[in-house]
Amino acid sequence: MAHLKHNNYQELHRHNPDSPSIDAMMREVLHRLGNIDFDYQVEVDKLEKSAADQEFKNRIMRRIRTAHHERREPYVELLTTLRQRQHRLSHRRES
Repeated sequence: MAHLKHNNYQELHRHNPDSPSIDAMMREVLHRLGNIDFDYQVEVDKLEKSAADQEFKNRIMRRIRTAHHERREPYVELLTTLRQRQHRLSHRRES
């Protein structure tokens, strides 16, 4: 299942002098979140169209939602960190 693939987000979180700007990193994180959400929707659509009984679909849907949340959460946390860093940097520039 595509939604169970492990994404390595650490390369975005590394801090080094050659790293891209915060804005570029945020765009990349948002792009990856979009891909994760798209994969989730594809899985949901396939499940809804399947001929399986509703009880089975409900169990699988819970698994899909859980996997989606687990896959997406590190990126949401990283995005929050980047937004906070961007906010701090913008206040330093204003001072």
